[in-house]
Amino acid sequence: MKKTVRVPCLIHEGSLGRKTIKQLESMIKGIYQTHFGVDYKLVFMWMTLPKGQAYLAGKISTASTVMVAVEDGLPANKRHPFMLEICDKWQYITGCNKNEIILNSPDFSVADESLNITQSKFDESKKTWAQAKIMSRLLLGRISKGYFTTDINL
Repeated sequence: MKKTVRVPCLIHEGSLGRKTIKQLESMIKGIYQTHFGVDYKLVFMWMTLPKGQAYLAGKISTASTVMVAVEDGLPANKRHPFMLEICDKWQYITGCNKNEIILNSPDFSVADESLNITQSKFDESKKTWAQAKIMSRLLLGRISKGYFTTDINL
């Protein structure tokens, strides 16, 4: 059975079209399987930031942020070439520069802990509702655009 790898991608409103997003998904899946084998299923979640809601170095940001977790304890000599290949191909596909792609490849355990911390911010009485709302919006995005997507502002 394949291990599911959640891949949250934070992009700016209007920055990437459907075709580009599908190319990026395919590219990351291919690189992941080349480096780590075919026993992984990558599930992408594209979250859109409305224009003007992100700043970097005091200016409106155009950087995309992507998290692709890897096996715990993966040594740097295996992690870094994987990350470099994704960043290089992301730049090629999108036309962005090296400062417009932020790639994080934490250990699976760190990525899971990050998700748990995010979920713990919801009041217990509202957690199920919030999760259902996020999932339904991701599914609506999938139906309307062909990929899991939602606006970051719930």
